[in-house]
Amino acid sequence: MPQSPREILRRIRGIKSTQQITKAMEMVAAVKLNRIRLQAEQSRPYVDRMKTIMCALRSSADELTDPLFVQRPEARVLLVVITSDRGLCGTFNVNVINAAKNFIEQHADKQVSIVAIGRKGNDALSKLGCKVERFFPVPWGATLESDTRTISIYLMEAFTAEETDGVYILYSHFANVLRYLPTCIKYLPIPPLTAQERRDLLRLSADFLIEPSFEMVANQLTPRYLETSLYHCIVESLASEYAARMVSMRNANDNAEEVIRDLTLTYNKARQASITKELIDIIGGVEALKG
Repeated sequence: MPQSPREILRRIRGIKSTQQITKAMEMVAAVKLNRIRLQAEQSRPYVDRMKTIMCALRSSADELTDPLFVQRPEARVLLVVITSDRGLCGTFNVNVINAAKNFIEQHADKQVSIVAIGRKGNDALSKLGCKVERFFPVPWGATLESDTRTISIYLMEAFTAEETDGVYILYSHFANVLRYLPTCIKYLPIPPLTAQERRDLLRLSADFLIEPSFEMVANQLTPRYLETSLYHCIVESLASEYAARMVSMRNANDNAEEVIRDLTLTYNKARQASITKELIDIIGGVEALKG
């Protein structure tokens, strides 16, 4: 249905108003991404080295009695799913939710419960009929460390109370601005070193001198390691979220520019046709008066 120049102009103004919002959201996401991306990249070496130390402790001392090291048959599994509280971030949440569905299908012979960090994951998994044990908003800003500690303590207490036999974390690993991969890691119990990791340590001639004892060091380091590991997963997920939102808003801006160009061309054609029609009417009236 042909539109009048006034209607087309109204649509152009509406799209420009929306474009201002998407541009502002892109700028905010870019600023937050630069801040959180630095935290994610700088924490990786520390988390990897701490994981190696904890796994080495677990492998070197079989007499450790810390309940967080106890291996049990996994009849009940707790899956921590990290998504976002808000949308407008492309396929970020969809990819994580699909990965959670695949995890549940692969562990169909076990009782899988969900701890949702992020409103989007909580809403989606609840609608799918999954058993969501607990929901936490995504930690951010000044409360990031304290909220992460609260979640970590909850997971440790659930495992030591034998409410679950294994805890896994599903999050988005930030590779670059255009690539963030859903990644699942085992959180509890802390596993021993794999054969390949043992060979790597021997190749590096790594040796640990533990004072005063394996037991005391493990009891002190384990809660800190688990909190740091969860903190790193949340930071990686936040970096992926802001990268996805920045790219999504940039694509929205580009699409808005294209629509505005097309509407401007249509507006000019409609305006030209309207002017031509008025000229024809005027010329026709003048000719009629002459006749």
